Amino acid sequence: MTHLGPRLPVFASVAGWRKRLVRLAGIMAMGRGEARFSAAPPHWWRSPWLLPLPGFLLLAALSVPPFLYALYLSFVDIDISVPNRPVHFVALENYGRVLFTHAGLHALGMTLLVSFGSTALAIVVGFVLAYLIHQHGGRLSGLLTVLILIPLAVSPVVMAMVFSLMLDPLYGPIPQIIAALGGPLISPTGTAAGALLTVIAMQTWQWSPLAVVLFVGALKSLPKETLEAATIDGADAWNTLWHIRLPLLRPIIAVTAIFEFILCSQVFAATELLTNGGPGNATVDLSLFIYKIGISESGQVSLAAAAGVITLALGILRATVWLKVAKWDMRIYR
Repeated sequence: MTHLGPRLPVFASVAGWRKRLVRLAGIMAMGRGEARFSAAPPHWWRSPWLLPLPGFLLLAALSVPPFLYALYLSFVDIDISVPNRPVHFVALENYGRVLFTHAGLHALGMTLLVSFGSTALAIVVGFVLAYLIHQHGGRLSGLLTVLILIPLAVSPVVMAMVFSLMLDPLYGPIPQIIAALGGPLISPTGTAAGALLTVIAMQTWQWSPLAVVLFVGALKSLPKETLEAATIDGADAWNTLWHIRLPLLRPIIAVTAIFEFILCSQVFAATELLTNGGPGNATVDLSLFIYKIGISESGQVSLAAAAGVITLALGILRATVWLKVAKWDMRIYR
């Protein structure tokens, strides 16, 4: 006959442990509540915004006063070539002279054309070189990357002077090669189309190494499991590149486009030293337009200030659009 007596202490112990667990849970909840309600707010001197604050203040002190003065000049009529001329408030007249005249519209279109063209070429050339280094560089990939970085370390002024020497029709190698192939012995900058292509080529040569470095790092960080799975499924190199590598690289392509667009928009050295805005005014961009009308030729400071404010607004608009595109692309990637 089975004795049921010893089971009573077991049930009693289970009930006791249940009460203890409930009591412990209540104590822990009260402790969390006390910790939550008793936590003191962080002090203002522990804010993470204090670390970059000195840099922001220095940047504001160096950039805000000149911008405000340029904004003031854009609303008045000042010509330093005419002494003792009274200053008159002209409202938006200077902006209209920039945006609704042939010279101003040509400079604006030239800036956008060179910026977009050189940015697209820099991204394409940078990705092709980075892919070749990643796939076929082997042990020399590090050395090749360092060699490609040389144009990035050269000043734009020096780069423009080197290009001008290479394009000289008397002793430059490029016109001599064109003449040897049956072409005329002239500089490529002698025509409007040739000068435009030369400026775009110089900007691409100068800033495409940045895209190479970014793309080489991005290609090395791609997940190997995904690429190996594509190889096992029978995908060739082209399908792997087009359907796997490029979609995975979309965020870094967007970020690279932002940096390249900012750098390729700096075309003053190329247009001033390489073509001098010529032939005629074919390669005058906004920066050279500001320099010529404000300093070197006419001395119309107010008109140059209005063009400078328009250039700044275009730069802010470009950066905002690129950042929106990058954030949208990263959301899709995630």
